[in-house]
Amino acid sequence: MNDIEQMARLEALLFVAGDPLTYEEIAAYLSLGTEEAASLVEQLKRRYQRDPMSGLVVRRIEGAASIATKPALSDTIEAFFGKVRDLKLTDAAYETLAVIAYNAPATRAEIEAVRGVNSDSIVNRLIERGLVREVGTLETPGRPALLNVTETFLMDFGLSSTKELPPVDLMMYDTITEFTEERQSAAHTAAVPKPLVIAIDGPSGAGKSTISRLLSEHLGILTLDTGAMYRALGVKALRQGISPADPEAVRAMLAETTMDIDLTDRVQKTLVDGLDYTPYIRTPEASRAASDISALPVTREYCVRLQREIGKKQALILDGRDIGTYVFPDAPVKFFITASPEIRARRRLSDLEKAGNPSTLEDVMREMAARDLQDSGRELAPAKRAEDAVLIDTSEMSVREVVDVMIDVIRQREALQPGWGRGAHGQQ
Repeated sequence: MNDIEQMARLEALLFVAGDPLTYEEIAAYLSLGTEEAASLVEQLKRRYQRDPMSGLVVRRIEGAASIATKPALSDTIEAFFGKVRDLKLTDAAYETLAVIAYNAPATRAEIEAVRGVNSDSIVNRLIERGLVREVGTLETPGRPALLNVTETFLMDFGLSSTKELPPVDLMMYDTITEFTEERQSAAHTAAVPKPLVIAIDGPSGAGKSTISRLLSEHLGILTLDTGAMYRALGVKALRQGISPADPEAVRAMLAETTMDIDLTDRVQKTLVDGLDYTPYIRTPEASRAASDISALPVTREYCVRLQREIGKKQALILDGRDIGTYVFPDAPVKFFITASPEIRARRRLSDLEKAGNPSTLEDVMREMAARDLQDSGRELAPAKRAEDAVLIDTSEMSVREVVDVMIDVIRQREALQPGWGRGAHGQQ
């Protein structure tokens, strides 16, 4: 089935669905891979944007997509349906929504700690209006409910994700009670907050990407997959018939290359010259090309410059092999994630099989060993553990256990660094 037919099927699916469908659901209905489904949604979105005669748009909301009418046509829609939505929320309701949106998942007690008053009745009304929902319970005495905003909230406020919310002066909900009036003195509030950078290094197969993603969801901090940047450049080199290990050819290629990182959704999109390379960077060929091209000083300089620019503007979680030693040597929180070679190889093999690239355990272990040797032996920024990085061996740990350990470390460091900011630099 060609792309035109798939696009028509996607459009029909989103039209009849009404409510947003996750990329996984779209992939299942259209018999596609999840990344292919995400790419198809992006193409449909751009098609609507280019068509001035269309009254529709594609909305992407927290890893899901739906078809909606253009906001500029709201008067026509309201003429047919009447006033589509008239929230008439009080200032207290808006304030409570903000606390939940910026600190989700949050408990009622944590909302009260921020607002200073009991907010139970307001929370109940927001749940009735479909703007807030319970997403679980906290594993503490009494098992208080955890609250988050809904897709209705995102659509009503014109957002694709809570990550698009502008930075405000709110502390992380799980540490708000640690701050006393003394620590909120004039000297403290006058300090310019610095974006929090969390560096996660380690070899491939250690679980860095998965761990970074879960940590990002818990803290509400965006994650930047630096390895995807090198993989994308390696794939471009291969497509142009350039050896990823040829420094002069790569230098010439980079001089004509524009890379952009889209962090608006849960899954990072790595755009090279305007094209999304995300679906093509998880193959063995891409891995080998990434290892070769990342060893070149010109490539490291190109990517690190971009990474540092992003890190100056907002809080970030970055995973790679030299984040804590070279890219952000002054990062206040550093981790080195590792596992036994066999465990790493089994994880990598599972990822390849899910992506439709079958291999053998022996081949994967051999490729990993070769890449580990190359990464650790390169002249510029060799892959190694930073002296101040917390070492975590994930061989016998679940992802949840690893994330819990990391959160404990971050909380301890945070208590000593009240100047950290979670939004753009200087805008908290």
